[in-house]
Amino acid sequence: MAESEEDPRRKSKRFKVNWLSRVLLPDKKIVRVRTRDVSVGGVGFEYEQQLTKATEVNIEMSPIVKGKQYTIRAKGVVIYNMILSGNSGFSHGLKFTLIPKQHFEQLSSILKQLGQV
Repeated sequence: MAESEEDPRRKSKRFKVNWLSRVLLPDKKIVRVRTRDVSVGGVGFEYEQQLTKATEVNIEMSPIVKGKQYTIRAKGVVIYNMILSGNSGFSHGLKFTLIPKQHFEQLSSILKQLGQV
């Protein structure tokens, strides 16, 4: 079940999720991450290592919503990071810089479905 969060500083409504995702790092290494929140403007994800602000990455999210699996790809830039409690990794904020139209439409549709939960 998704929960929405609204913050007056944000441009888009954010939804709490728990999606498996992959990130392509600048050194071409692909790492598994856990997407924890999502909006049409970006995502928050957890990764064991710290990515510095302004790092440009590609992300591939694989949400399963109402029994259907999607694949959403986007490019983005890390805009924040912070250590998770218990030194269990880092939370990162990624702002989308490029998302193909088809993937944006899928993401928008998913977010609409999550908003109806």
